[in-house]
Amino acid sequence: MLSVLMLHSAPSWAGAWQQTASARVSTEFDTNPLLSPSQPADLWRTIFEPGYLLKRVSDTNDLNAGLALQMVRTSNQTLSQNREIPSAFINWQRQSDTGGFGLSARYDEVETRIAELDSTGLIYTDSTRASRTLSGNWNEALTERSNLTLNAAYNDITYNAGPFFDYVTRSSDMKFSYAWSESITPFIRMSYSDSEQAGSNTLNRYTSALLGWNWKVADYLEGSIQAGKSKTSGTSMGKQGAVEVNYTGQKSGITLNAERKVLPSGLGGFVTIDQARGGWNYALAERGSAGIDLGWSKHYSDIVLITRTAGSWVQFQLYANWIARAYYQHKKVERDGFDAATSNVLGVSLVFSRTDF
Repeated sequence: MLSVLMLHSAPSWAGAWQQTASARVSTEFDTNPLLSPSQPADLWRTIFEPGYLLKRVSDTNDLNAGLALQMVRTSNQTLSQNREIPSAFINWQRQSDTGGFGLSARYDEVETRIAELDSTGLIYTDSTRASRTLSGNWNEALTERSNLTLNAAYNDITYNAGPFFDYVTRSSDMKFSYAWSESITPFIRMSYSDSEQAGSNTLNRYTSALLGWNWKVADYLEGSIQAGKSKTSGTSMGKQGAVEVNYTGQKSGITLNAERKVLPSGLGGFVTIDQARGGWNYALAERGSAGIDLGWSKHYSDIVLITRTAGSWVQFQLYANWIARAYYQHKKVERDGFDAATSNVLGVSLVFSRTDF
């Protein structure tokens, strides 16, 4: 489809197309990839990931599309299999004088050791999760200061192994905002989503209503805060909210956020997560930068799990199209009634990218 769009575009559009080809090569050592508290085992992992992006921007239409293939090879396939992980997306957005609308389609795969640790805090076995997503958005300026935004999405999740259940989610979101001043924009947000497990007639529902506001002190400091109530099938109303602060200086940047959110789960239904994250980055020189990332999360599923992460990274631009990066991450998972499990990952990567070739 992308080839047809390029071949049949008018000649005057040729300059509007932008192509980017990239490739990433990484090698990393993981001391406990399955986060086992009793029998930790380590492995080496090598990753090669080529990718291609196509972008076209005009006065009223933006088109973005991309393909990538992550090829993973490990030293211990009992712990982590060799795999090829594809992903693809296409986004189209149309703008008008008072708003816009857009459509998006995406397919991606991810290892459950990454996906399920974030959503449920658990890793039962080495498998792959595939996600197929269709989504749409619409926004309109109702007045000079007020704006209405609508979002909807359909997501089909499948697993190739493990105790996880395939499921389908449908979600919608409405947000009304009013620019009170140049620095304060209050808003109200209402959301609905449901989750249906494959082969089951049970439909789990989630609804929420939140009040909040976005604020901006200066070009270098801004944030957002929201709070409200949410409910899932079979539970009473509960509290939900989020707060975020972003600072951008001449050489450094800081991001802090904390939130309670509800996500669909591969174990069935929805799971509630309390989460706090912080990140700091600093420009070492004209071509180099470094950073620190910290995270804490608490998952309320069948058992309560607490996950802590701490990491650091440093990267340098070697040449115009080459970037070298070294990174370290420490993870610790605590489960009710179980010993804590820890993992350390140390890696290096080399990234090549070229635009307008």
